[in-house]
Amino acid sequence: MTDLDDEDELPKPSLFQRCRALIRPMMLFASPIVAMGCALVAGYFSYTIFNTKPPPDMSTLAISILKSGDASPEMRDWATSALGIQTDIQPVR
Repeated sequence: MTDLDDEDELPKPSLFQRCRALIRPMMLFASPIVAMGCALVAGYFSYTIFNTKPPPDMSTLAISILKSGDASPEMRDWATSALGIQTDIQPVR
């Protein structure tokens, strides 16, 4: 066993080597965690957007617009979009 009294014999790591030694493990562990977090946030917002119902006043207004005979086409378009009715479906031949 040898004792190293002189510190000059040991090579000192450069700043780049020290940064690389810290950043590489962080990239390996942090990137999947960040990706999963982003996926969870996107899933949450997608779920809340797709599962929100229009307020009851809006749906009754939209139904009354669709039932009336003298409603304008713009009002009918708004009512179908407010109720979530698809009108652009093409028949398959």
